[in-house]
Amino acid sequence: MGIDKALLEMEEKTLLYRAVKFCQTFCDEILISSNNPEHEVDGLRLINDEIKDCGPMGGIYSSLKQSVNNWNFVLSVDAVFVEQEFIFELKKEIENFDAVIPFHKNGKEPLIAFYHRKITATMLQQIEKKNYRMTDLLELTNTRWINAEKWLDKNPRIFHNLNRSEDFEGVK
Repeated sequence: MGIDKALLEMEEKTLLYRAVKFCQTFCDEILISSNNPEHEVDGLRLINDEIKDCGPMGGIYSSLKQSVNNWNFVLSVDAVFVEQEFIFELKKEIENFDAVIPFHKNGKEPLIAFYHRKITATMLQQIEKKNYRMTDLLELTNTRWINAEKWLDKNPRIFHNLNRSEDFEGVK
């Protein structure tokens, strides 16, 4: 999009603020993965990338290392149509896994997912190899893949990301 999506507004609130408020309804700790001080919300901790230029993997890696919880929910700020009920369904699957990731006919959703802190060792190995693809990482770990087709049927926009200005214009 060429601009900072976290600071874009929808219904007079930034996407970042909306994501934080959404997660506060079911998370006891909120960390904001960002290197931008403008992304501070309500005094929550900003977690800078420990290793720069790794994309989402770098942010998730740094945040997992800083988290006080073993299990952590990850949500991209541009996933504005995710439903709380869906998150609760994912959370039911976390036992004995490294990650719980939804998938559907259009792909995998590693940025609307649960991660256990123990995955950081494998993440670091991938980062050191300069392989920042989340799907490659998940193939190396004990990942629980959750078929989310029924959720997509129920809410066709549940996994819709605001990646282009046209996507954003359609939801203002």
